[in-house]
Amino acid sequence: MLERKTKIVCTIGPASWDQEVIRGMIEKGMNVARVNGAFADTNELDMVKKLIRNVSDDVALMLDVKGPEVRLNKFPEPIEVSPGHSIILGNSESDLIYPANYPDLYKSVSVGQKIIVGDGEVEMVVKKIENGQMNCEVVYGEIFAPGKALSLPGCDYASEVLTEKDIENLKHAIKTDWDIVSASFISDVSSVREVRDVIGSAEIKLIAKIEDEEGLRNIDDILQEVDGIMIARGGLGLELGLEKIPLVQKELITKLNEFALPVITATQMLESMTNNPRPTRAETTDVANAILQGTDAVMLSGESAMGKYPVQAVKMISDIALEVESTLEPKVLWGSIKAPLTTEAISKAAAEVSIGMKEDLDAVVIVSKTGTTARLLARHNIKQPIFVFTSSDIKRRFLNLTKGISGAFTFEGLDVDKADYSRDKAIKTILSKAFKEGIVKKGQKILFLGKTPVDKQEFFPNLFEIVRL
Repeated sequence: MLERKTKIVCTIGPASWDQEVIRGMIEKGMNVARVNGAFADTNELDMVKKLIRNVSDDVALMLDVKGPEVRLNKFPEPIEVSPGHSIILGNSESDLIYPANYPDLYKSVSVGQKIIVGDGEVEMVVKKIENGQMNCEVVYGEIFAPGKALSLPGCDYASEVLTEKDIENLKHAIKTDWDIVSASFISDVSSVREVRDVIGSAEIKLIAKIEDEEGLRNIDDILQEVDGIMIARGGLGLELGLEKIPLVQKELITKLNEFALPVITATQMLESMTNNPRPTRAETTDVANAILQGTDAVMLSGESAMGKYPVQAVKMISDIALEVESTLEPKVLWGSIKAPLTTEAISKAAAEVSIGMKEDLDAVVIVSKTGTTARLLARHNIKQPIFVFTSSDIKRRFLNLTKGISGAFTFEGLDVDKADYSRDKAIKTILSKAFKEGIVKKGQKILFLGKTPVDKQEFFPNLFEIVRL
């Protein structure tokens, strides 16, 4: 039976706040459970963690911090609009319509600013700013609804990346051993460092959501500071225009494969399955194309958080991935990566051996303190399953975002001053654990890698061996 290499991230919401639904999603292939912090508080974080951990200690937990999203007040009822219609955005409760959490938004906006409502249901342009009010003209749209988020492409209206609620949620996630935080509005290194300041010395991993033109311009610098990215196609579509998204997605996936950092492709992957038991052909092709381009993970949003068919949506992603992956051939990648030169060289050598031996090699077993060697090898899309022994539960679960990692386990390492810190005894130590976990069998031939920093002999000896079990 083929094993899926692409990873699946699922947003958990009211539709999946049920133990049996969560169990079904995990059984069908959910690797990472995401909570959207725009709507969740610390009580919801605790509830979701309990639901997940009641079933699995392997599924990673990811908190999404929303950042300074502008949202309309909940005015009495939707307004029918058409091109040319006038809408006035005020700045206080005395106005019918105003930005509820940014009443002074008018101070950051100029005449000609484009304002997009929701996911693009309505587009307006600012025609006049007077007495703290923005006089806007509708460009397109039919229904102007209360409580919707506003997108302002190119407008620098926020001075901080994290809101007070974001900070509260993030600190709670760190305290309760969540694995990953995905941060919105990461547009440059300074915004990354703002999140890093809150993380401090905690081990939680940081995923940058790329959703505007500035983030794209600064992507190389951002990648030096984060642990991976999410291609937030919703924000990018509103910021850049929908026609630019396919090429941006392809370029980002290629770059992340070079950097050997995980990349998540997100937004409307199977949107129609929010209400329907099967996706459209276009959605199926969209998921397949992301996998063909080399994405590490695909993400379900409303489909698993609010939809009628969360378990079926996970299964559909898994089925598509298995079908597409059967056509993918391994290839050795070259490019600038975020890893020591020796680690890159070892991973490329391991890829060459794995590709060259084909069916004569059954698996690759890696001991890696940080998991970097495993991510570097996995990007080459080798056919053999990759199993990893790494130094902590968070590092182990973070590998749930890297395609091609078939299993990860926690290993405390070996003492360099003890007798077992030798080639033969070190291999026997790991292989006994591998047999216990059921990931290898007698008679198999495996490639065995042990990789630690070359300037420090610690955790495990550096090894590169083909072993017949």
